[in-house]
Amino acid sequence: MDAPPRFDPDGNERLTAATGLVLIVLSVAEIATLLLGLQRTLPWHVAIGLMLIPPIALKLASTGWRFARYYTRNPVYREKGAPQIVMRLLAPLLVLLTVVLFGSGVAMGFVHGGALHVARRLHGPAAAGWVILVGLHVLVYLRRALRETAAEVVSWSRRSRLRAWALAAALVAGLVTALATVPVQEPWLHLPSSHDRNEAGR
Repeated sequence: MDAPPRFDPDGNERLTAATGLVLIVLSVAEIATLLLGLQRTLPWHVAIGLMLIPPIALKLASTGWRFARYYTRNPVYREKGAPQIVMRLLAPLLVLLTVVLFGSGVAMGFVHGGALHVARRLHGPAAAGWVILVGLHVLVYLRRALRETAAEVVSWSRRSRLRAWALAAALVAGLVTALATVPVQEPWLHLPSSHDRNEAGR
């Protein structure tokens, strides 16, 4: 008998895997904006960063659900087993860096003065640490993510469709967020020069 949907570790893993692959593509695009020169690609950097937020929230939800089910001793998840010990130890740091990175990035479009300075000081180091840890996760989990996503496609079912809809909804939400903020991107787009001049004037 199949496990109830809320106790479906295989489905949870497939949702996590597919979401992770989407995040890899978007993250590569975001990193490319840095490599190509942030001053020229800042509108894309802001838009892709905002688009990343809903899929990241979905991945945090799926991994958080597995964490909660495992450590509350759900038998189905306990049988599935825990992630590698090193990745388990690094997971809280990755979550923290994710929150700091995207929280500070969003904040820079809305805050001023000292809060803006704090957000800028946090954003760069958080980005560096986040890229390193995400890169490590890709090295460890990429093959498994590809395998699980392929298995999801092959065994297409009602639950598979629900997971696909959840991922599609996260992507649409990210795209809508990015497009909806285009008219108000000016604080982000003019942040480097204007803020630096203000700092120099002090």
